[in-house]
Amino acid sequence: MTTNDQDKNITTSNVGVPTEINLGPSASMDLSWLPEKERKALLIDYTKGIIDINKKAQELHIDANVLKKTLDDFSDTVRAVSDSGDAVTITHSQTTKIGRTEIMMGNTEEAQSGRLSKSQKGEKDWTPYYIFGGILALIIIAALLK
Repeated sequence: MTTNDQDKNITTSNVGVPTEINLGPSASMDLSWLPEKERKALLIDYTKGIIDINKKAQELHIDANVLKKTLDDFSDTVRAVSDSGDAVTITHSQTTKIGRTEIMMGNTEEAQSGRLSKSQKGEKDWTPYYIFGGILALIIIAALLK
């Protein structure tokens, strides 16, 4: 058995098909009992999984960097407006692959309370629907009483 110089996580047999896959810092799986064709298929699946994990990690890293940049821009804006003596409240909500983020910054009482409105939280305001439903119910009741 030889160790692949490019990838220390895979041990290969004389024919080049891995017989062992390192599953992490302390775990590995012996594949020598599997036929060569099945080892190849398993290695392909393993490699696809590693690629998917790396892709997801990169996407999350990009989302985290964008959020950091957004927060830095907002805090710089709040600082500049506050330094000029003006009042400012900035709210921002977003949902990304890393989750939902709700931001409120500023030097006003609203910003200091830290309470976002329903729409800022991403909740739907059902009040207009309730009002419309109530009016519709009154019209139907009035029509039935005539």
